[in-house]
Amino acid sequence: MAITILGALVPVFGLILLGYGCGRTNLLGDRAFEVLNRFVIGITLPVLTFRSIAQMDPDDLAAPSMFIAVTGGALATYAIGFAIEKWLGRTSSEANIAGLCSCFSNTGFVGLPIALLTFGKEAVAPVAVAMLIYSAVIFTVGMVVSEMASNHGHGTMKGIRLAARAVSRNALILMAVMGMLWSMLRLPLSGPMDVLLATLAQATAPCALTAIGIFIALPRQSAAPAPIGRSLVLKLGVHPLITAGFVMMLPPMQPLWAKTAVLMAAMPCGASSFVLAGKAGRWAMELSAWAVTLTTSLASLSLIAVLWWLGG
Repeated sequence: MAITILGALVPVFGLILLGYGCGRTNLLGDRAFEVLNRFVIGITLPVLTFRSIAQMDPDDLAAPSMFIAVTGGALATYAIGFAIEKWLGRTSSEANIAGLCSCFSNTGFVGLPIALLTFGKEAVAPVAVAMLIYSAVIFTVGMVVSEMASNHGHGTMKGIRLAARAVSRNALILMAVMGMLWSMLRLPLSGPMDVLLATLAQATAPCALTAIGIFIALPRQSAAPAPIGRSLVLKLGVHPLITAGFVMMLPPMQPLWAKTAVLMAAMPCGASSFVLAGKAGRWAMELSAWAVTLTTSLASLSLIAVLWWLGG
């Protein structure tokens, strides 16, 4: 069990360390962090989202209990993280990133291999649904709040209109919708085009995690140990417990799907929260970078407890 978990976490640490080394030596130049970040959010993350959804069986999209449990657990945790930071005086943009760090799980790079090694190939479908929810629903919520917060000075209604316009033009949202249509129409996705999409999709995690390492290597301007600690507790403790609560309250789903919903909630913070933190300023970027790094570190212990509890 421990070897399985560590095997999935080591590449995460390795890529962050690689980025840190590049940042310390300036190997990739002064703008490497900015370029990598834009590459992920503008190209590779939308492609990954489209390909993951497009290859799903349309029947797997009709899993209401799974959707409610994963979405409800994540959004409830997000709301707690957001409310705490707002109460403590942070801006809406900063509180939004704190909320995302508390609820956005690394389902693809860490969650999928752990689920496959623990539950077998049958776990692919529920993990794919969880990936869809985190990328197409939870990340979209964070994006909408981010846009509304950045346009707050324009007035409430105008801010909402500007946010809606920005979200409707966002590549990630458009590709998620396209992926759902592709899946429902059962269109084929194969050949050279799929190889190209797969290659781009596989670059998402390496680029995002390397960017985090480069950012950590930059001169620090503001430390946020207390918010980081709160994000750790919410992500690795509160999030899976709330999700488990939803699973128990909702109409029964297949046991494997119920276990997968909780297991995905227990995953460390995904690097996508860092991708969105750029708009919220240095405090939010530092919070997200350290939340990803430290939740990944602590997940090597917390996931063993979660899997024991689930009977994995």
